[in-house]
Amino acid sequence: MRDSLRRLQERISGRQMAILTQKIGEGALAGDAFAEAGFSPFECHLVAAGERSAQLETVFQHLSEFWSRQIEVRQALVTQLYYPILMLHAALFIAALSELAISSWPVVEFRLVEYFTIFYALGLGFYFFLQLTESNEAAQRFWMAVPIIGRALRTACSHRWVSALKLEFSAGIPLPDAVADAWRASGYVDSERLAAEAERELREGALLSTLVHHWRRLPRDWTDFIETGEISGALETALANLQAEAARDSTLAQQRLTEWTPKIASVLILIVIGILVLHTVWQGYIMPIVQLENMNL
Repeated sequence: MRDSLRRLQERISGRQMAILTQKIGEGALAGDAFAEAGFSPFECHLVAAGERSAQLETVFQHLSEFWSRQIEVRQALVTQLYYPILMLHAALFIAALSELAISSWPVVEFRLVEYFTIFYALGLGFYFFLQLTESNEAAQRFWMAVPIIGRALRTACSHRWVSALKLEFSAGIPLPDAVADAWRASGYVDSERLAAEAERELREGALLSTLVHHWRRLPRDWTDFIETGEISGALETALANLQAEAARDSTLAQQRLTEWTPKIASVLILIVIGILVLHTVWQGYIMPIVQLENMNL
């Protein structure tokens, strides 16, 4: 790993790679090194699980596929958002230029700058809001409840959970420890509480299927799969089947998110355009008539 990181550092610069290379070179555990380098809790805990189960190669392959899917979804979203964003800019220009009928060019320029400032500020504000709410439990619950977005988030977290659990359990890690690590690697904000609860309950003799039935964050039909695996003594096979099912569900949810986000954005932009048109008509035509009638009265 040290040699691989040194060779990668020659091609990939940045703070994360430098810290990761340094910590691994000093003999730190891979999970701790990833945490020091600033990777997400999901990535750090998954690497730690792979290290603990002696399956780092499998973990890195899983992370590679995860990052590839994230890049594909992001690129697809950005590509499909080009047209709605272009429509919004055109609407802002038209709304500002339409005031030439009642105002001078300096006023139109001021209005154009005002429109763009407001909408870019709203866009940046929304972006920073998403960044701040990423580590907030209440915010995560809110986004989980939002249609389409929540489905994509839930399936991604479930896929991480079962992948980490299957990875450690297959390597012989005791089930209480494996389930606790699975929660830490899932990506949920309150994962530490769930990890402690899982470890305590399983050590006291509770069945995993019983706990999964009470954990509302996981799919409801998983209880039957896990219970069948416990009864038949083939829990590892059941987890492998769940992992494959979770991967399919996550992929479909991401595809649906990619398809619907541009449509929702287009509707919102059309609403904004409608408001701008109504505002222009009111300012340029209706308000002068009302003021003239009031003066005559």
